[in-house]
Amino acid sequence: MNPIDDQLNRLFRAAQQAPSPDLAPPPFGLETRVRAAWREAARTSATFWDMAVLTRGLVLAALIAAACFLPALNSSLTSTSSIVADDIQVADSGVDTDAYP
Repeated sequence: MNPIDDQLNRLFRAAQQAPSPDLAPPPFGLETRVRAAWREAARTSATFWDMAVLTRGLVLAALIAAACFLPALNSSLTSTSSIVADDIQVADSGVDTDAYP
């Protein structure tokens, strides 16, 4: 057996023989106070990250994305050559086609 396993077994046996502490019962009315606090916390809405703020942020992000996308779309529609073809041609010009390094 591994020495670490032996030490762990001795530790577990010692823990089983240790007396369990006496737990005092909770004070009277604690359960009622906990439930009341839980219900009150559930009733109050989030202070900053509520759905209205998140929805407005999503709409704002969509507007910004559209504002960034529209100029590129307009230039690609008015251009006589394809922007994608030009990008592919530039990317292919840097690729070596030789079999030997």
